[in-house]
Amino acid sequence: MSSLQPPVYPSDILVDGFISNTFSPQGADDFLALLLKTSDFLRHISYSKGVWYIIRNVQPPSLGVSTPNYSLPLDYSVRTTQGTVIPQDRWIPTDKVDIRRHVEGGALQLPIFFRNRCGGIGFWLPDILQGRHHDLYNGDRKAPLGGKTTTHIRINWPGYGHWKRQIPTRDETHARQPITLARFMKHIGTSVDKFFNQTMERDYVANSRWGIGANGITQCHIKIIGAVHVSAGSWMPIMQLTGYVL
Repeated sequence: MSSLQPPVYPSDILVDGFISNTFSPQGADDFLALLLKTSDFLRHISYSKGVWYIIRNVQPPSLGVSTPNYSLPLDYSVRTTQGTVIPQDRWIPTDKVDIRRHVEGGALQLPIFFRNRCGGIGFWLPDILQGRHHDLYNGDRKAPLGGKTTTHIRINWPGYGHWKRQIPTRDETHARQPITLARFMKHIGTSVDKFFNQTMERDYVANSRWGIGANGITQCHIKIIGAVHVSAGSWMPIMQLTGYVL
């Protein structure tokens, strides 16, 4: 039997990417078109070893002068991991003016993914809360969060209402430097933990398979994969279960 794997195409990002598994394929298509400022974004995407990359020019090309390209990670394949990704509706402002200003006209940052030094993606939530994430790749680098002094972490867990928490994006030093990737991941983890603690006792009627609580999903079932910049002042976590929900 042949061991050859079927080819992976740029369009597969809308099926097997973490963003499409979070926002749905159509939701991912809409979001990536906003993020990359073109509906024809697939022609600028490449794939290699479980990662889709966006290909960009170093600088705008001058007439008759070629410019080098560079690639940045855009999304990762869920096929390289195990567990169901938590579906969420992408948060957008309710006011049309705010949508134009902070989403359509905002400088959205590329999604942030938390990788370990061995190349694996995602960290178990209890490990993040206990500070056991020292092998986070590039954890001491500044997190590219868009330049604001604060931002909101927003969660649209299926069956529950919208939840948000404001976090600082600058450290406590006199220079007020941007927080590191490790600090951002800790903020994400703390936010998800607070969301769970605040929703444990809520009545859940929409879909029992996503129910939160002692007889449902708890913090111990959650991996934090990364976060998506959905508006100029808001990020949504990408979350994955340690097992599968049927």
